[in-house]
Amino acid sequence: MTDRERFPNYFVEENIDRRKCTRVVPMKVLVIGMLRTGTLSMQAALEELGYHSTHHMQHVFQNPGSECIMWKEALEAKYQNKGRKFTKEDWDQLLGHCQAVVDVPAAAFIPELHEAYPDAKVVIVQRDPDQWYASCSRTVIPFSRSPQLKILYFLDRWLAMRLAPFMGCLFTSLFGPKTEDPVQRRENWIRGYLNAYEETRRMVRPENRLEYSLQQGWEPLCKFLEKDVPNKPFPHLNDSATFGAGIKVFRRRMWIRAAKQNLPFVVGALGLAMAWWTYR
Repeated sequence: MTDRERFPNYFVEENIDRRKCTRVVPMKVLVIGMLRTGTLSMQAALEELGYHSTHHMQHVFQNPGSECIMWKEALEAKYQNKGRKFTKEDWDQLLGHCQAVVDVPAAAFIPELHEAYPDAKVVIVQRDPDQWYASCSRTVIPFSRSPQLKILYFLDRWLAMRLAPFMGCLFTSLFGPKTEDPVQRRENWIRGYLNAYEETRRMVRPENRLEYSLQQGWEPLCKFLEKDVPNKPFPHLNDSATFGAGIKVFRRRMWIRAAKQNLPFVVGALGLAMAWWTYR
């Protein structure tokens, strides 16, 4: 199986200005499921049930131009009191093509999205905090702190101007300032993780939400969403090993992208060096 077949989402590139968009489908499902809580599995499950499109962090990677900017503005307004808070019109621009949301950054805004879309059903997917952090410490955290990623930020204008500021704002907003102390980092991440769920539970009444675990399979989810149970196994995607393989593909594509961006400068420098060597 090729990389494109195994990780098709990493090969999608869009350039859609979400500021010029509006809502074209109703928002129906809001999933509060932080990163590494089975968000790709939930996305696949919801799309199998007919909720197209279901927004996931990968959509930000696919359309970074306006999405990184808008999500960063929303994060700054909520967590830093910088700028104005998003209105329903803003959410319709950013998520107007989606019938459901899972994963961050949307999971950081479930109370705001519930206020904007009160008829949407809320599903809470939460792992044991210690297991969740252990998963993050094997996957997301090493990737975000990778020296290779820092080099790519330097070489790739898209990463430096769009993705890097957004990701930094996202992690700082949810999990506090960056720290080299592993004990403090663990405490910060688990606190931020629990706070996101507590905020949602305070804002959404118990009768309007489903407390759900992926291990429960289709039945409780379909009952809550009033959907027929599919005649196929519930999807289980993106374990730690698969995440690592996907990151390697993503990183490889970013190196190729950076090489293409910097090739003219490298060729020019070599040309100047050869001219200097010839005529010195």
